[in-house]
Amino acid sequence: MSTALLEVSQVRKNYGPIEVLRGVSLAVEPGQVFAIIGPNGAGKTTMFRVMTGEVACNGGSIRFKGEDVTRLSSHERVRRGFGRTFQVARVFADFDVLDNVVVAIEARRRHTGEPLGAWRRCAPSPDIRDEAMALLADLRLAGHAQQGARFLSHGDKKRLEFAIALAGRPAILMLDEPTAGMSPSDRADVAALIARMRRERGITVVMTEHDMDVVFGLADRIMVMNYGEVVSTGSVEAVRADPRVREVYLGKEMVHA
Repeated sequence: MSTALLEVSQVRKNYGPIEVLRGVSLAVEPGQVFAIIGPNGAGKTTMFRVMTGEVACNGGSIRFKGEDVTRLSSHERVRRGFGRTFQVARVFADFDVLDNVVVAIEARRRHTGEPLGAWRRCAPSPDIRDEAMALLADLRLAGHAQQGARFLSHGDKKRLEFAIALAGRPAILMLDEPTAGMSPSDRADVAALIARMRRERGITVVMTEHDMDVVFGLADRIMVMNYGEVVSTGSVEAVRADPRVREVYLGKEMVHA
């Protein structure tokens, strides 16, 4: 029996006559950081959207915690333990920072049957507020709690999106280009945050990322895609040494020059 937390088998996806994913398979063990890389157009984002339930695949299967989730919607997968961030941070721009996290905590509690506490004047219960503030403090956002989310910097919006995802207490965190558009210092901060979440919370992470320093610094295993197919899967060292990977990134002529 497989010990994988997330197992994808021979997944295919096409849009009309265009085949975007061509029998992609992967397995992610609990506690791993698993990175999916490849050049633009390799199929990474489509793979992410299929794994998280945003789009349906045309063939193959996806299992999570041993359960077939292939036909489940994205929100049903969230209820089963998926967390998700996006290339462009998705936050509730019209809410303040604290309320963004409060909403996520209340959604989790409604689903799990945890108490919501007494409500007064539509304010969150003290224990929900305390949980939200603890998350914000953990992500260095407590000082922005009363600030409108739309006014945050790009890096802080990314951190808030992490807080929203963590509020759901996911078993697996799906990160689509977590450092996209960031300055070098913000990229280093986010990489350190991912490493700490994995270390302290035991969260399994699947990520796509263009910054190879981030990938090589975080990942236990890497899968390289090109034209919708898997080129190579293995440890950082194995993938780095694979001539097929160099060919994908550098071109056949340069590899054999």
